Amino acid sequence: MRTYAAGIVITLLALCVTSPIFAHDFSTETLKYEFGWKGIPAADATVKIRNGQCEKACYNIKIELKGKKYLDLFWKVRDRIKSTCLKEDFSTQRYIFHQREGHFNLDTEILLDKEAGKLRSTRFRLDKNKNYKDKSAKPDVIFGPLASLLHMRSQPLKVGDEKSVSVFDGKRTHILNWKVVSKETIKIGIGQYNALKLIPRITKSSSKDKKSKVDKVRKVTIWISEDLSHTVLKIESEAFVGSIYAELVNGWP
Repeated sequence: MRTYAAGIVITLLALCVTSPIFAHDFSTETLKYEFGWKGIPAADATVKIRNGQCEKACYNIKIELKGKKYLDLFWKVRDRIKSTCLKEDFSTQRYIFHQREGHFNLDTEILLDKEAGKLRSTRFRLDKNKNYKDKSAKPDVIFGPLASLLHMRSQPLKVGDEKSVSVFDGKRTHILNWKVVSKETIKIGIGQYNALKLIPRITKSSSKDKKSKVDKVRKVTIWISEDLSHTVLKIESEAFVGSIYAELVNGWP
């Protein structure tokens, strides 16, 4: 249950990042979201995008997820994610995920090995003082979890668009498919907006390990603003019981 929930949270957080390369400059963007389960608020997340210092123009993305205080006694969540990717193609240069959920403390780092021309990762379980086996992606896989969504949002999206990309999460390479299924008007706490409805789906994993549970990932639905910013307004994901949601509460328009 914990692994499944963590995977959903990572997916939802990544989907909150926006950065169309040929549209707006989001290097000063700060977005705030509320996450919950079955309509009950459970966590707050802040997404910040700034210009980074790289050999080429790049973005630094920071995400902080903090569980509500009233839940700390049962399951304390304090996740932090940092990622750097190039603006020209959104290729990942570095990705760090400090996962702090209850007694489950895992650090994942993905770095671009420039000499080998591919992404490599290290993973360390703090609460068990355990190093996991280092992993690497194939040279043609350039996206980490956040960069893949930045790339998706850079597209001039319209109803019917569908695309698949390969994403390396530090443990496995997944095929992420997304499709724009319709236009809708949605109402959230901060207002009513014209939106595009998207359905993302992990269709294949590089690992045959049964623990990857790709077929167990429930349906995720995202509503993004119809304008060029493609700001994520709302996300819903099926869970084992009820549904997990994320909703924009501050930072746009």
